[in-house]
Amino acid sequence: MRSIAATLTLATALLLGPTVPAQAAHPHYLRLLRQGTFSLEQGEPAAAARDLRLACFGFLEEPPLLGECLVRLGLAQAAAGDDEGFGETFRRVVEVEQRFGGFGAAALSAEERREFEAEITARIPPRTLGYSGVFRHLVPRDTTRPAEGEGQPKEPSGTERSEGASPPPTEAPPMKPAQLSQQERSTLEQARVLLERAEQRNELDEPYRLARQVADANPGSKEAQHLAAVIAYRSSRWSEAVRYFQRGGDPGDDNPETLFYLAVAQYESGDLAGARNTLRRSLPRLEKTPFVLRYQEKILGAESLSTERPGGDAGGLS
Repeated sequence: MRSIAATLTLATALLLGPTVPAQAAHPHYLRLLRQGTFSLEQGEPAAAARDLRLACFGFLEEPPLLGECLVRLGLAQAAAGDDEGFGETFRRVVEVEQRFGGFGAAALSAEERREFEAEITARIPPRTLGYSGVFRHLVPRDTTRPAEGEGQPKEPSGTERSEGASPPPTEAPPMKPAQLSQQERSTLEQARVLLERAEQRNELDEPYRLARQVADANPGSKEAQHLAAVIAYRSSRWSEAVRYFQRGGDPGDDNPETLFYLAVAQYESGDLAGARNTLRRSLPRLEKTPFVLRYQEKILGAESLSTERPGGDAGGLS
């Protein structure tokens, strides 16, 4: 009887075992996934993005869970207006699907998939979609890549592009950040997690080392350059922050906080003219916290605070 009972127990374990390992393996990250999903449903995209970004780090070896987490992270970033973050998440979803089928196997509702694809259509250029493979079906027919023999997409003409000039940044080969290896992406995720947890300056050394490791090895990766730049900014490495921002390319007017980081780094490293230009671009969409107002006054001087503070002066370095 004992032998029969042991055999039945083993058979039951073998039958049930494959259905639960992911649920048992990462309870902390599963909790973050649930929290992020709940925050997204409650209309709190910033909180959702924070929890989901951390959760995705725990599912790097579990593609279906990673695909589920990334899609919800993308929806949270879209709801928060984080176009750059959504673009990075989109590229990761493509990579996870192409390598492991993680998007197709993800436990997502039909509505979530429709919403995610709608955000892709609204935020990702058709030409990039044409290269993605996974989401090529979302490209409008008149903007798909030409078939062989039909020539290449037309370049800007006339005043849009001077003769002999290099193509604008939007014409760069798409999907370049997706060339990062899985290990490099894991390293960046680890750097992000450590950055989120850091409360003192000396706790930024390790995430900065990790981000620099990937950024220096991949100078064409905007994702890696900007992460290294943000961590350098957070740790007051002003010249290094400027250098990584320059290598990664302009953050864009849709990323006012990142532009503000660049402006502060430019100011602190001695580039007052560059800091003024950058800060003016960020201010219209930037929350006016005391810290922002202080640097606004420092960088823009007499023109800065006529509407925020009466009698404000240019101030100096604190």
